[in-house]
Amino acid sequence: MAVKRSFLFTLQMVLVLFSLLFIRDAFYKWDGYSYYMSFRDFLPDLSLAFILWTIQGVIVAVIIWIILYSILKIVSVSLKAIRLEHVIAFFVLIATPLFIKKFILDFISISRLTGSNQIVRLIMGCILFAVVLWIVYKHAEKILNEIESRIKPIVWIIAVLLIISVPLSMLKGGYSEAGSVDDYKPVASLDKRSPNIIFVVMDALAARDMQLYGYERPTTPFIAEWAKDATVFNRTYSASNWTTPSTMSIMTGQRPWTHKIWYRAEAKPVGNYKHNLPRVLKDYGYSVYGFVQNNNAHPEALGIQDAFINKDKTHSFWITPSWFIDKYARFFTKKYIIAEWVLENSLFFNLLSIKSFRHPIFTSLMRPETVYNRFLEYISNNSEKPYFAYIHVYPPHILYLPPKPYMGLFGDEGHYDTAEQQINSNLMDDYYPPQRQYEVDILRKRYDEFILFSDQQFKTFLSRLYKTTDMSNTIIILSSDHGESFSHGFAGHGFFDLYEPLVHVPLIIKTPWQAKGQTIDMPVEQIDIAPTILEFAHIPVPEWMEGRSLIPLFEGGTLETRPIYSMQLIKNRTVGNYPITKGTIAVWDGEYKLINYLDENKSFLFNLKGDSEEQKDISEEKSEIKEHMIKLIQEGLSFADIRMSK
Repeated sequence: MAVKRSFLFTLQMVLVLFSLLFIRDAFYKWDGYSYYMSFRDFLPDLSLAFILWTIQGVIVAVIIWIILYSILKIVSVSLKAIRLEHVIAFFVLIATPLFIKKFILDFISISRLTGSNQIVRLIMGCILFAVVLWIVYKHAEKILNEIESRIKPIVWIIAVLLIISVPLSMLKGGYSEAGSVDDYKPVASLDKRSPNIIFVVMDALAARDMQLYGYERPTTPFIAEWAKDATVFNRTYSASNWTTPSTMSIMTGQRPWTHKIWYRAEAKPVGNYKHNLPRVLKDYGYSVYGFVQNNNAHPEALGIQDAFINKDKTHSFWITPSWFIDKYARFFTKKYIIAEWVLENSLFFNLLSIKSFRHPIFTSLMRPETVYNRFLEYISNNSEKPYFAYIHVYPPHILYLPPKPYMGLFGDEGHYDTAEQQINSNLMDDYYPPQRQYEVDILRKRYDEFILFSDQQFKTFLSRLYKTTDMSNTIIILSSDHGESFSHGFAGHGFFDLYEPLVHVPLIIKTPWQAKGQTIDMPVEQIDIAPTILEFAHIPVPEWMEGRSLIPLFEGGTLETRPIYSMQLIKNRTVGNYPITKGTIAVWDGEYKLINYLDENKSFLFNLKGDSEEQKDISEEKSEIKEHMIKLIQEGLSFADIRMSK
């Protein structure tokens, strides 16, 4: 076989195999993305992904051919009868089935099909190897000619698809139009007494790991001191157990079953969600600013960017180690689907252990001061009228990598203190067996140290803020989007549990006119934050907000008790008017809490007054309470389904 022909044959084989793998992946991807986007929206990313995938296939083919040709040159020195077609045919007959089994038919188990053990499979492999070796030596040219004639039509199809993909990749994807009905109009101008409002969100900050909330480690010494003359809500619950749905609830005053943004919005940004807090504030004359370090919480991802004056991108707050990583971070935040599919999870890059194409949060440093400094710089030059600032810092979110001297401060120094150790631990946002609890406890120390670092950065920020802004008319609100778990067999956040560590978040509100501090034990929700901000600003609360203002509690008053909800609904479709049938919903009513797994038809009931760690399920002995709380969830779902059908 001529050298040129051997190269073209190798290229064709690799492209066919890569295309088969791409088709399998495309079906898997679309099965997930179809829950919240149309195929028209998916098509541009699919097309560009195919182009990049094909380029990777060409690179792999060149590398393989060079290796095979080098093997021929080495072997032919001692074995004169070995020719290039022998080497290529042997590679095709051995590598192709292995590739198909490993990467395309990976759901098939050889051991289950054959019922054989490892030794038997090894013997069978050796026999197969010998048979292939004999066939190749006798019929190499014939085999290659037959394969070449069979794959040529497939190669032409791939070429046509590649040509079609070029213009399709240039199409502009559509956006979700959730909340596009606009029925809210300002009825008055901005009140001259309206204060500045600074809303700080520390990502993944669990109330249970804060010194302020009774935690044994001194994780928040400054916040504890600062909160002494503030209002501290002891029982604030997030709308979900991860960023996007929770942040959307904060910004809209609506629960996830109403706003329906319970998916990764960085993959499919919401087009224009008009029912949002920043827009109401802007319509009444507020200057609205956003400084957000988490792409899943960025105004552009949530579809509320029109209200914001500044347009700082998420990646601009990341400290990248090189020019290349910086450019990749920009691409990742702009083209998440392609970057995650073709680069981060690339077969080629994973085989070569290229770490530069990981998610940028694993290769960049996340420091809150980059966000705080940008805000302070901006506000010092733009403070003519009252403003609302949404500041969302990434720490103490994973990876838990505080700088010295915080790293190792709480013990077990040298354990899980690098990005590689934490990534390779398989304890990042994942379930773990009981025997690994000791390791999880060490990881929690790194998390707590990151909280302490964040606490001190917040102290520095406020110190500089007092020199920049008129604090006599400025309200500061500190909270989190969700918590973080190191118990119940799960480390991190997300997935489908709604235990207290995941959803119990801090809420501290400090006003300049408050004479002394107070704590409020009444359970409240994230959806109550938006109405509270509006009342602080002397702006009427629109009807589409499900939350309620907490200001009566500041003044010694009371609010009617009502159920509190948190939910993880990512398994449900947002495209179309489908009812909510999957996921997890938690409801609090008095001292009781129920966690209901919808698709498993399973519930756990806890009495938090006597079982704050949620260790004892009392659903059987308190069956009447269980049924009552399940009914609360069903009623809420019914109202949500009615809204969706409209």
